[in-house]
Amino acid sequence: MRFSSFRLLLATVLSAACHAASAAEVEVLLTKVDDGDAKHAQFEVGDHWRCDVHQDEAFALLRREIVPLTEASPNLPIAIAIDRGQAYQTMLGYGAAMTEASASVLMQLKTKNPELYAYTLGKLFSPTLGAGFSVLRLPMGASDYVSTKTYYTYCDQESPDLAGFSIAQDQASVIPALRDALLLNPELKLIATPWSPPAWMKTNRALIGVTAAAKAKGETCRLRPECTALYADYFVKFIQAYQAAGIAIYGVTLQNEPQFDAAAYPCMRMDEDDQIRLVRALGPKLAANHLATRIFVHDHNWVLHANDRQVIGGDAKLQPVDSVAKIMADPEAAKYIAGSAWHCYTGGAGDMKHAYDATHARFPQGQILTTELSGWGRDRGGWWGDVEWGMRNCWLGPEQNWSESALEWNLALDHRFGPTLRDNSAAMGIVTIRTDHFQDVKFEREFYAMAQMSRAARPGARRIAATISAGPGAGLDLIAFALPAGGTSLVVFNRTGGEAAFQVGEGAKAFGYHLPGHSIATFTW
Repeated sequence: MRFSSFRLLLATVLSAACHAASAAEVEVLLTKVDDGDAKHAQFEVGDHWRCDVHQDEAFALLRREIVPLTEASPNLPIAIAIDRGQAYQTMLGYGAAMTEASASVLMQLKTKNPELYAYTLGKLFSPTLGAGFSVLRLPMGASDYVSTKTYYTYCDQESPDLAGFSIAQDQASVIPALRDALLLNPELKLIATPWSPPAWMKTNRALIGVTAAAKAKGETCRLRPECTALYADYFVKFIQAYQAAGIAIYGVTLQNEPQFDAAAYPCMRMDEDDQIRLVRALGPKLAANHLATRIFVHDHNWVLHANDRQVIGGDAKLQPVDSVAKIMADPEAAKYIAGSAWHCYTGGAGDMKHAYDATHARFPQGQILTTELSGWGRDRGGWWGDVEWGMRNCWLGPEQNWSESALEWNLALDHRFGPTLRDNSAAMGIVTIRTDHFQDVKFEREFYAMAQMSRAARPGARRIAATISAGPGAGLDLIAFALPAGGTSLVVFNRTGGEAAFQVGEGAKAFGYHLPGHSIATFTW
């Protein structure tokens, strides 16, 4: 399908767009989390789905409303006050990972059911008709979620000059899917991450990790020191190849989960000294090639996983906050480091807050990105528990504590938790595509909460102060942004089961709203 045809089809499928709110109106997007369970009960009975382009029409899931914006009345107390005078981080936004698996199922959908594909892409990436996701994580080579028969990198054949380097594997699905997403949201930024260098650059000569028993005997899964400069060239070639394909790479992290080297899928251990050496090699090469791609370190959990706390083969790992501090404090590497990236798998909201506050206090100019969390489980139960946990730990809480992004793991997967070479997958994508008949695309619970946040935290939006009075504010969490075009956005999350009525005031303007229990509302004015 040509780009122009895709634009036309998208416009046809999503032609029911409402008018933009006027200067005297507030646009509201409302998601009643409990409506997700109602939708599930009605549309997803057993193996029979009805998740087509009309799937959300009967439910308050990203439902659009308009409320009047009026002069503030002295007789009506303001429960939520917005203050642009206190400003914090600037946002990149929300999104997920365009794994090879995700791109593969999306491109199959495009071929088999173009109308449903256009609807799906529009809901994911359109800033006005959908979630407007504005950040995608991109594996550099194979992650654990691929449709291929084996894992791969961009240069599997040993070649000291990287003569065999090629992104041909990405040309089949990943690059076409990215191009379609960029058509819908040209502000979309990509953060690329390797799961492993080519096997011949590693001490164990394999893409996968080492077992604990092998590590105890002295085997390692690390970058060979003599390959550091060559691996930096590998990053440069990747960025240039994507640039030649018309796709800019905003940032790179050095290694996915660098404290974990025991996976049966591509992985590698990169301690602080390894990361410092690579930054020292990569930073000057990016500058010499006039590449503005930013470098982020860590890309792992807030605290050490229990397995990572074990000292095996003499490999004692630092707690993540200390690890990041050591890398970013190196005077030579620091010149090239934009910030740090973090995953949500180990630790809770308190650990997240400590990690982000401590890192921001030590390196206030460094960006903080939240780059991975995955829905997981074949029997997930009700929506509320997952959404409440996700808002607290990934989609709202981190952004209240200096994070500029929140990314889920796979953007899309099939209804069998794949494709993947793993034999234990129960991962959920942002959307689940029925690949047995390509008639249904189910937007998972994570999508709706993230879409509420994404529509508020547009790229370039600046978090600003939002305070709430004690009485009406019981059980409400909130975050506000000054938008690049001059407007304001506010997200209010009602954690209680009862309705919350409140007035919102900014300067001389105000509006009122009744927010149902277990709901998320995004206000834009």
